[in-house]
Amino acid sequence: MPTYVTLYNYRGSVEGGGPERFKKVTEIVAEQKGEIQQVYGLLGPYDIVSVAKFPDNTAAMKTAARVGNLINAKTLTMPAVERDDFLKLIGEV
Repeated sequence: MPTYVTLYNYRGSVEGGGPERFKKVTEIVAEQKGEIQQVYGLLGPYDIVSVAKFPDNTAAMKTAARVGNLINAKTLTMPAVERDDFLKLIGEV
């Protein structure tokens, strides 16, 4: 499955977050047949980054939109290619 990185930027209060909200996030990901690989809290212009696998762009985009709505955050989702595959790809350019 392809890997996607999503950056989240809270638009307001983060009140009500925590394990309960993360459980709902994992349910949303599972509904789209995705798998969360990593989640990190960040300092800087974004608050959270998640690395997840999804079957396709549509599933990744739906998940990012639903989770963004749930946590009141702007999202930026990007497909990610592993290092060796990326090096092979740019070697062909």
